[in-house]
Amino acid sequence: MTRTRRLLRVAGLNFLLVTAVVGFFVLIPLSVKVAYRSYSRLVPWSSGETRAALSNYSEFEWAEQHFKDLNRIATNYRDFVVWRAEPFESPTITIESGGFRRVEQARDANTDEVWLFGGSAMWGVGSNDTNTIPSQLAQGAAVTVKNYAQMGYIARQSLNELINIYSEVTRPLSTDRVVVFYDGVNEVLWKCQTENLYLGSAYEPDIRDALAVDNLSPRVILQPATSLIEWIGDGFDNRLFNSSYSCHEDSERSEQVARLLINDWISADAIARSHGDRFVAVLQPVAYIGRPNLEHLDLFRTEWKELSAQYQVVYPLIRKYAVEAQIEFYDFSSILNMEEQVYIDFCHLSPNGNQQIAVGLQGLLEDG
Repeated sequence: MTRTRRLLRVAGLNFLLVTAVVGFFVLIPLSVKVAYRSYSRLVPWSSGETRAALSNYSEFEWAEQHFKDLNRIATNYRDFVVWRAEPFESPTITIESGGFRRVEQARDANTDEVWLFGGSAMWGVGSNDTNTIPSQLAQGAAVTVKNYAQMGYIARQSLNELINIYSEVTRPLSTDRVVVFYDGVNEVLWKCQTENLYLGSAYEPDIRDALAVDNLSPRVILQPATSLIEWIGDGFDNRLFNSSYSCHEDSERSEQVARLLINDWISADAIARSHGDRFVAVLQPVAYIGRPNLEHLDLFRTEWKELSAQYQVVYPLIRKYAVEAQIEFYDFSSILNMEEQVYIDFCHLSPNGNQQIAVGLQGLLEDG
């Protein structure tokens, strides 16, 4: 009897020890990350978020709230497009039930439609709902504008989203529709990363690694701890997006990145025209191309020079192949050459920059 009790006591102690170890590797990392994220949402500049303090926002009281709101947006997996934002409502951002950001339409808008696709710049990082490119275009052109952009999207994801949308909507009678793809920044940003071996979307490596883990593997227990270690390591990595870039040194890769974008535009053009719609491809501006006013930003410090070199190499190739493709193409890469300060980082704009893009889009719509 005494021996049985001793064995039970040893087994109980071992169980408690294992539970404590597992708890340490699981609960501590999760607690640290939750605490940091909560603090970052309350104090955005604690995570390095200082864009609300730029002179661009001197007249906008909602700026600080907007960058807090951005940290609260959640995304979820979606077939074909990989991810899409979850519904969300805050003082500066409204994401409707389908996962798309709200556009403030003109009261006198006619039934003609403009569908806008792209990444975070078109989606509206840096602006409340009223001041995004889609909302400003809707107000200026008095047409019905749809914002189908998502943060981080490349053109292939937008192409798949276009197919999804066509499968769900019918064409209203007596309605003209224009499909606009606003691309370039994310193609270079993600596909020129040395670690992105397959030239896929931003989160392809993460998804692939997650799927490779067996749910019954001991790695599952250690995953929170290893993720915390990687997260801390990334914090000390001065490279943009914790990656190195290779397009400026690899001509074959830079050619491939440019041609992939053009092929996606050609496919989108064919699909739009098959539905009786007009397709327009726009090469979006980036701070490293042209002569914008960047005196208020520090975009050319050492760790950013490598990124600049990617755009200097790939953007000319995109222009060249877009012209050869004989699609309706517009180069907006130098549209922001002005004294007014419009950039808030290397690609996102404050409301005055969005207005310039909206005016440019309205002009090409009217010319067509």
